[in-house]
Amino acid sequence: MSSKKTSGIRKTTYPPEERLDPEFIKEVEQSIQDVKDGKCTKYDSFEDLFASYEE
Repeated sequence: MSSKKTSGIRKTTYPPEERLDPEFIKEVEQSIQDVKDGKCTKYDSFEDLFASYEE
């Protein structure tokens, strides 16, 4: 298994990160950053969330 040091905590990934597609890793990291930057859709309630799926 691969280990990655993150903020003083060892983070182990399975399968090893080296075996994952680099483009997939970039896509996931970008998605995480988008959420942190507030580039996501926010809903007031679960009903609003589910209503958006029905549209």
